Amino acid sequence: MKRRYLNIEIGPYLRDTQKLSAMQSGAYLHLLMHYAVHGELPHEDDAAMRMIARLDQQQWRRTKPVLAKFFDAHWHNPRADRDRMKQERIAVLRALAGQAGGRSSGMSRRARSRLGDN
Repeated sequence: MKRRYLNIEIGPYLRDTQKLSAMQSGAYLHLLMHYAVHGELPHEDDAAMRMIARLDQQQWRRTKPVLAKFFDAHWHNPRADRDRMKQERIAVLRALAGQAGGRSSGMSRRARSRLGDN
C-alpha cells in the first residue's frame, strides 16, 4: 500500500471549520483521511460514510448536510485532489530519479570492472 499523506494547513483549516463542533470536525477529518488514502468516498452508501466519519445514524443524519459543504456533489474535495496529484507527481519523479541513479551506478561499476579497478 502506498503511503498517503493528508496535508492540512492549520490556518485555513481552522478558518474553514470554525463553525463546526468538535464531533463535526472529527468526522470531517476522518472523511478527508479516507479520501486521501482511497481517492474517493463511498458517497452513495450512507452506512459506509457514517462508519468512516465515526458517527451513529442520528449523528450522521444531522451532520451530513454540514459536511457536504466541504465537498462537491460527488463528495470530491478539490484541495485533497490537488494534494494527491502532487504526491503522485513527486512519487513518479522520485522513482525516475532512483532508476537513473541505479543505471548510472551500474554503468560506473561496469566501467570500473573493464578497467580492472574492481
